[in-house]
Amino acid sequence: MSVRIESNSQLTPEQERVYRLRNAAERDGGTPGGFLELLAAVVADGTWRQIPSGINSSAPFSSFAEFIEAKPPFGLGQRVQDVHVLLQMRHPHETVAEIRARMDAMRAEVRRLLAEDGITGYSEQQRDRDIQAWTALDKAGSWWLAFFVACQVRPANAGTSEAPKHGDVPKISAAEFARRAGTSPERILRYYKAWEAAHTAGAVAVSATDLYPGHEPVELPPADDWTLYYTSRRSASSDRGALISAAAEAEGIRPTKALEVAENPTALRAAIMADPKTAEAARNALKALTAEERREEHLSYVRQAAEEGKAQAPSGQVIELPEQIRNEVTAHLAEVTDDTADTETVTSTYEAVQELVAKVVEADPQLRASEQRVRFQKALKATRKNISSIDPTDLPAVVDDDLRQEITSLQELVNALVASITSRG
Repeated sequence: MSVRIESNSQLTPEQERVYRLRNAAERDGGTPGGFLELLAAVVADGTWRQIPSGINSSAPFSSFAEFIEAKPPFGLGQRVQDVHVLLQMRHPHETVAEIRARMDAMRAEVRRLLAEDGITGYSEQQRDRDIQAWTALDKAGSWWLAFFVACQVRPANAGTSEAPKHGDVPKISAAEFARRAGTSPERILRYYKAWEAAHTAGAVAVSATDLYPGHEPVELPPADDWTLYYTSRRSASSDRGALISAAAEAEGIRPTKALEVAENPTALRAAIMADPKTAEAARNALKALTAEERREEHLSYVRQAAEEGKAQAPSGQVIELPEQIRNEVTAHLAEVTDDTADTETVTSTYEAVQELVAKVVEADPQLRASEQRVRFQKALKATRKNISSIDPTDLPAVVDDDLRQEITSLQELVNALVASITSRG
C-alpha cells in the first residue's frame, strides 16, 4: 500500500480516522482528556497496526512506540515519555463507569504495548519517589498506610457531595478506595479510625478531616505505638488485650511488644523452636503460670471456707465447718488478702486450712466414715476399670509366672475384702 500525503483524500481509512481524532482533540484545546480518547480509539481495535509506517510504504509500524513518535499523518507525533505522563492523568468524565472501564483498558493495553519495547516510563525521579516511600514504610510501617488512607478517604458519615477542602480533588469513599486497592472497606476504615484515635490521643497533629489528597507528609508516631490505636479482628482493646497490656506493664515492658507476640502465636512457636533462650523463657513463663494458677486455687479454697463456711474434704465431698473452725480460717485468710502475698505464704495458709478441715472430719464419726467410704469407692472403681482393660481371650497367650503371681495375689486381696464384709453381714 503506497501512501502520498498531498491531500487528506489520499490518506488510508485508518490514517483518516487518526487524523479526525487528532483534529477533534486539538479542537478541545489539546486537553489530556482528548488525547486519552485518541489513545483509546487507536488501541481498541488495533487501528495503529493497520497504518503504513511511511511515505510510499505499505509496511506497518514495527512497534507502538514507533507509531506514537511518527509524525502525522502516519503517527501521533508525540514523545513516548509524554504519553506515560498523560496516562497518569484522569479523564474528566472518568466517574462514569463506562468511560472509566474504557480508560482502564486503554491504559493497561498502552503500557503493555510499550513494555514490549522495553519502555516502562520508569524514571529516576520515580525511583527516588519509590525509595522515599519505602523509607517511610520502613520507619513508620502501618502509620504511613493510615496517613495515606486519612488523606484519601472521607468519613463514613460524609455525603458524596462533600466539597474538597483543598484544591479540586475530592476524597473518595472507603468502598471506592477498597475497590481500587483490592481489599475490603472494613479494613480501610480500620486504618482511618486508627488515625482518628491517634489524633484524639494527641499522637498525631492533624485530624483525618483536615488531611487531603497530596497533603505534605506529617510527623508520625513510633511504629511500636501502632497497636495502641489500630483495632484488628482480634481487638487489642478487648478484655484479653487489656490483660496482656496490664501484665506487660507489670513486667516493665511496652504493652505493644506483648500484644504483637499475642497476635502472632505462630511466630512465637517458631522462635521457641529455633532459639534455646526463647525456649527457656517460655518454660519459665509456663512454670510461673502454673504457680500462679495454683496460688489462685489455694486462695479460692481458703476464701470459700471463710466466707461460705464450706470446704472440700480430701475425698472431694463438701462439708460444713463448725463456727470455731470457720473463725480460725477467717484469721488465716486475713494473712493473705493482700495481693502482694507470695506463693509460699499462700501455700502455708492453704495447708493450715486443710489441717483444720481434717480435724473436723476426724472429730465427726459420720463424716469420717463417709470420707473413708468415698475414698474406698474411688479406689475400687479405678481398680475395676484397670482390670476390665485386660482381655481374657488374649491373656493365656502371653501369661507367664510373673503375671500368674500378680493375678493370684490380686484374687487373694479381693477374697479377703469379700470375707471381711461377709463376716460383718
